[in-house]
Amino acid sequence: MIRLSVNALLNFHPKAILATIVLVMTLLGGVAWGALSLVDYVSTLDRAERGTRQAAAFLEGHADAVLDGGAAALARVADRLEAGGMASLPDHALGEALAASRFGALSILDAGGNTVFGPSIHPDGGIPDGGIASLFQGAEGGLELLHGQVDGLDSILMVRRILRRGGAGEGILEGAILLALPSSSLHTVLDVFRDGRHNVAGLFRLDGTRLAGIGGDGAGIGPLPALEPGEEGGESDWTVGGDGVVIGLKRMRDFPAVAAVALPRSVVLEPWSGRLQHGFTMVGVSVLALFGLASLGWASLRREAAARDALRDANARLEQRVEERTADLRSLNQKLVRALAEKERANQAKARFLSAANHDLRQPFQALRLFHHLLMERLKESRERSIAEKMGEALDSGEKLLHALLEVATLDAGVVRPNIADVPVATVLDGVAAEFRGLAADKTLDLRVRGCAAMVRTDATLLTRMLGDLVRNAIAYTPAGGVVVGCRRRGQWLRIEVWDTGPGIAAEHLDAIFEDFVQLGNPERDRRRGLGLGLPKVRRKAALLGHAVEVRSRPGQGSVFSIMVPLAASESRTDTVSPAPAGRAEGSDTRLILIVEDDPVQSAGMQLLLESWGHDILVAADGPAALATLRAAPRCPDVILSDFRLPGPLTGAETIARAAEQQGRPIPGIILTGDTAPERIREAVAAGCRLLHKPVTPDVLRDALNALGTERQPLRQPSAA
Repeated sequence: MIRLSVNALLNFHPKAILATIVLVMTLLGGVAWGALSLVDYVSTLDRAERGTRQAAAFLEGHADAVLDGGAAALARVADRLEAGGMASLPDHALGEALAASRFGALSILDAGGNTVFGPSIHPDGGIPDGGIASLFQGAEGGLELLHGQVDGLDSILMVRRILRRGGAGEGILEGAILLALPSSSLHTVLDVFRDGRHNVAGLFRLDGTRLAGIGGDGAGIGPLPALEPGEEGGESDWTVGGDGVVIGLKRMRDFPAVAAVALPRSVVLEPWSGRLQHGFTMVGVSVLALFGLASLGWASLRREAAARDALRDANARLEQRVEERTADLRSLNQKLVRALAEKERANQAKARFLSAANHDLRQPFQALRLFHHLLMERLKESRERSIAEKMGEALDSGEKLLHALLEVATLDAGVVRPNIADVPVATVLDGVAAEFRGLAADKTLDLRVRGCAAMVRTDATLLTRMLGDLVRNAIAYTPAGGVVVGCRRRGQWLRIEVWDTGPGIAAEHLDAIFEDFVQLGNPERDRRRGLGLGLPKVRRKAALLGHAVEVRSRPGQGSVFSIMVPLAASESRTDTVSPAPAGRAEGSDTRLILIVEDDPVQSAGMQLLLESWGHDILVAADGPAALATLRAAPRCPDVILSDFRLPGPLTGAETIARAAEQQGRPIPGIILTGDTAPERIREAVAAGCRLLHKPVTPDVLRDALNALGTERQPLRQPSAA
């Protein structure tokens, strides 16, 4: 059934189908546009009504503030007169009457409407012949509001009865009090509505008579709907002076009056009318465009048969071009893959070159340091020792550069494991002060360290190095004045600050100084002024510890670097264990040390140095030779000192692990390496060996041997034949 209907539709005349589609789309578009216009019309009136209600509430609040003071003064006068009668005016009510006059003109009338006190006040329409009783529409003793004039000025008249109680408890009307408040007292608010858009805005009696306001014919706005005190109301179809308006009403709580604000419907609907006209235009243009498209469709149907053959030929040509472009793209992708592979190989080759260069540079430094140490011990004449000391200074400069690069590489490799503990800040600050007091004195700078008894949660060694780098920088860049190190508590954190009186840092350079090799004021790259790696190392260590590093600076005045460190849970000091002084460890008698080093110069220098310290030495050039030497040794060595890169199948770490398996017990090992590649560093650390980076000073090597605390093994008994 469905297939038949589709076939029938396809066999129908194409022009009839197109005409039907155009007609349906036109009808649907017209209905949708009409519905949207109707919703927009209702929404426009609703928004206008809400706006007039809010304006009426605003006007009512101001009018209440204006009328409230006068009503209170009027009530006080009336109470005095009702208590003593009209005759008591001079004695009891005169003072209150004079005080009430500050709100407006006050007039007291007798029952016949004659003025007995104050100026003449004329309500609209005057006082009827029946006397003042006809002025009141409210309950007995109530307050009435009227419109009138005083000295030719429009005023709001507040009218209050004066009743004298009779013998039967009924009130006898003795007179009335009129207080005329100038209508101008409401002009502050009414001027807001003088924008040319509002038709009516003002204060009206409950019957619609205007008391004060603007717009309209002045007579009023007609009978108003009944509203409770404080109730709001509104109408979107109200008539004032024959014109349709949108009105908002607010009944005053304490007075028989209504605040009203009205907008002409023509003003409210003006934007909607504009949108309606634009909509008409758009609908007309859309219909014309739709019929134009339909005419084009009809014309295209006549050309469809001829175009089908041309399209078939074009498709064939396009497919051929796509195949050609696909082949070109495939060839280009293959070239790109080869280029990327070449780039990757180049990067790997560069990495291998840098790693090998790093390692090979450290080898001669290590040998030079060892032979320099031996040479200094044997030179006696001062001239010869002076030359050797200059050579030592050159070695120190090169080693500082290599060590700085190594520390950055180690931090980037992620092999540094912080030892987090409760650390007394005083210990860290004392160490920094002791280390740099001499350097500051050489520059005649005043280095002051403020004491601090706080305990922080951090790694003492890394924190000391961070502060040392900051203090070193501060001293280097401060020509005169001093450097101050102190602490400030900030909630659960301790801010350790380093202040200097140097030249300061421009705001645009505060981020750049933490980048590698960035030095301000040293374009010639003088190595004596540092390498530009101190602050980058501080940033890396702070990230490792989870601390924050901040800097503030004023050019020409100085800078302050700070480290935010978390306070420890307990502030009690813990006893600290002082490190053993450099030298041979307690009970460090002669040890058997196996040196595994393929460089003959390095091996000879290391052997001479260790033998000068009284140790027995075994020497091997690679891993298999080291294992063979151990099998022939009289006992198990106390320490294996090995280079990381060795010829043959085994690295230094693997050689130490194989030696431990062969001996059936772990053997303490020290890895000497010049390789800064992160993978190599992690591999050495994972082997559990102590890691020293070349070049290594004799003092560092002695400390490493003492820290191992190895015990001499008994002589191994020869096996039975």
